[in-house]
Amino acid sequence: MKIFPTKKEKKPAPGLSSDRKLSGILLTPTLLLLALLTLFPIGYAVYISFSSFDTFGNYTGFAGMQNYAKTFTSSIFWNSILVTLLFTALAVGSQIFLGFNLALVMSKDGAAMRYLRWLLIIPMMLSPLVVAIVFKLMLHTEMGIINYMLQSIGIPKVNFLGEPVLAFLSLVVVDIWQWTPMVFLIILAGMQSLPKDPFEAADIDGASKWQVIRYVMIPMLKPVLVVALVIRTMDALRTFDQVFVLTQGGPGQATETVSFLMYRQAMKFSDFGFAAAGLLVVLVITIIISSLLIKMMNSSQAPN
Repeated sequence: MKIFPTKKEKKPAPGLSSDRKLSGILLTPTLLLLALLTLFPIGYAVYISFSSFDTFGNYTGFAGMQNYAKTFTSSIFWNSILVTLLFTALAVGSQIFLGFNLALVMSKDGAAMRYLRWLLIIPMMLSPLVVAIVFKLMLHTEMGIINYMLQSIGIPKVNFLGEPVLAFLSLVVVDIWQWTPMVFLIILAGMQSLPKDPFEAADIDGASKWQVIRYVMIPMLKPVLVVALVIRTMDALRTFDQVFVLTQGGPGQATETVSFLMYRQAMKFSDFGFAAAGLLVVLVITIIISSLLIKMMNSSQAPN
């Protein structure tokens, strides 16, 4: 004899299971296509990384681990890794800082702010190749408008793309100019979705504006900031367009990122095995960095 009534198990609504089956059937072709488009290039790259080629790009046989050994012992590869990581740290760090501050300013209501938001997102709507070409013309030593403006105030011409440090910083500035708006939009959306109660409570307690930002806003925005950081880090690690147009990896190897190095090794020297092995190593590095950032995001969302 049952003293307490037991809860009746909820049965799925009629037709619900059939709807799930139908949605699964409809999604299967798309998922298979996505898997094919993702897995086939990666699998082919793995195959190429274990292959050897002659100077004309003809397949000459199985190379074993030679390409990976060449990658790990190559000074130019590790130099490109250093350049890429330094570029990513400077560019993405600056974008997060500028995007956050722009979002603070532009989060206010008003018609003027709405128009300014539209103006701010223009750079990210342009092709990276077009942006690089425009900046190459602007930074030109003889014909560039920047050197013209410097000369008009008595400053001599600057070879922005011919000096190692200046060329590297020019790449960073170009990336910051184009992609800060995307970070700004992500953070602005996060700010506008925050609850107002904590801010009102802080205002009642007499907290200063800086204290509100430091102790209320930033902790609540951590997941959003990490999302912006992950997206931009993954994108910056594969920077190619700006390097190809602005510097071709020079002067010397000052701006030679991993993507450009592997492009040069494959297209100019037909060293496809080395290029594939290097890119797979970078893929692993990217996955590790992204996983650490995602873990950071999950820990920031976990309840204290």
